[in-house]
Amino acid sequence: MPCARDWTKMSSSIFIRTGTAIVEIDRIKKAQKNKRFLSDYFSADEIRFFVNHKLNPNLIAENYCVKIAIAKALGSGMRIIHARDISVLRDRIGSPVLILDGIAKMMEQREGYVVELSVASCKEYATASVVVHK
Repeated sequence: MPCARDWTKMSSSIFIRTGTAIVEIDRIKKAQKNKRFLSDYFSADEIRFFVNHKLNPNLIAENYCVKIAIAKALGSGMRIIHARDISVLRDRIGSPVLILDGIAKMMEQREGYVVELSVASCKEYATASVVVHK
C-alpha cells in the first residue's frame, strides 16, 4: 500500500514542537451568535468557505482549534500571532490546507518551519493537532 508521505525525508528532519486543541461544538454555536466572532477570529477566505458550507459549526470549530494548536506549537500563544493570520481551507478532497500570513508566516519562513496538521470533529467536539518541524 503506497504511503502518502515520504517518511524517509520526514525522519531526517529536526523535530520542533507539537500543539493540540479541542473545543466543544456548543461553544462555537454560542459564539456564532456574536456578530463579531467570525470577523475577529477568521480570515475573509475562511468566512467565505464557512458561508459556502452553511456556517457549519463543526468546520468553524475545526479551524478555531487549528489556530490554537499552531499558536501552542510555535510557542507564541495568541499574544503574538493573530488568529486571522492563520487560515485553514480545504482542498478538493476535503483535506485541510494551511495558509499563514503576518507574524505566523514570518516565523514559518525565517525558521524554515514545515507545519503538518490534522483536524477532526464529531457531534460534540472538534480537535486539531499540529506538528512543526524543520
